[in-house]
Amino acid sequence: MVTIKEIAAIAGVSPATVSLVLNNKEGVSEETRKHIRKVAEENNYSLPQTRKKPLRGSIQFVKYSAHGMVVEENQGFIASIIDQIEAECRRCSYDLIMTGCNRETAAETFRMVAAKPSDGIILLGSEMSDEQIRMMYQIQAPMIVIDNPMSYEHVDSVVMANEYIAYDAVNYLYQLGHRNIGYFHSSVDVANFGKRHVGYQTALEKLNLKSALIVSLTPTLQGAYADMKMFLQQEHSQTAIKSISAVFADNDTVAIGAMKALQEFGYRIPDDLSIIGVDDIPFSAISTPSLTTMRISRSCIGKMAVDMLLKRIAHPDNPNVHIQISGQLVERHSTRTYQAD
Repeated sequence: MVTIKEIAAIAGVSPATVSLVLNNKEGVSEETRKHIRKVAEENNYSLPQTRKKPLRGSIQFVKYSAHGMVVEENQGFIASIIDQIEAECRRCSYDLIMTGCNRETAAETFRMVAAKPSDGIILLGSEMSDEQIRMMYQIQAPMIVIDNPMSYEHVDSVVMANEYIAYDAVNYLYQLGHRNIGYFHSSVDVANFGKRHVGYQTALEKLNLKSALIVSLTPTLQGAYADMKMFLQQEHSQTAIKSISAVFADNDTVAIGAMKALQEFGYRIPDDLSIIGVDDIPFSAISTPSLTTMRISRSCIGKMAVDMLLKRIAHPDNPNVHIQISGQLVERHSTRTYQAD
């Protein structure tokens, strides 16, 4: 049987437009609608008779997680985004259907999502690879990707401006007088962390700073704590820590876990070492000391995702839109002005 993509090619429109017409959705002119139906009939395309149109609109939210531990303590961050998406869907009279998957279940989940009638899809793809994104391209429905900084030509996206956020964090430490700035790096291969690493390196180059201590840590509170303890037990660790006066951690979870281990080994935060993180998770405000961090507006990400998706549903042939959300410095007690010994 001919596919929606093939009908789109014959009709000279996008697959999303064909999907809207064949599923009796609004947002397509009557002339275009008649043309697409004619092409479908001429090519013996039969509409699935078992699909029932929802009484009101529905949006599918898909959360992909390859490394469950990445969101273990970041669940407050993710939950805030989902809460805002739910609120926006209710406000616009859309039901929200939520689905989760991982590396092993992704293919089957995507097939289920494709088979389920809905107006559009919001994909939380923080840990998705290009291969998995290409799998999602096969779903013939308007789609928004959030929280994944890879480049997408065929879908709209709302992402964090990770490189700029990391640069601003390092520059903040620089403005406090720090010149030897280390990096606590998350050990998992996630695009957000990779972009923050680039931002850290860019800041060193532009500020004419030398490369400093880099420690790779598991991005959970317990994991980062255990990894940092293991590092501090090594013979060279004291010299390595003393070679820096400040640290940029690519997320708050790593920063807080590492900070606890450092304190147990006698390091005073921020007197001996200033630390700044990224995300402003709830733990950041109640850690000891409270963590200076780069706050990212979760409500803004959620609101923009729904707004962009509804615009895409209404105007499927408009150019794709890609938005980056910047960070805001939240200055607390884990950083201080540099003071030489």
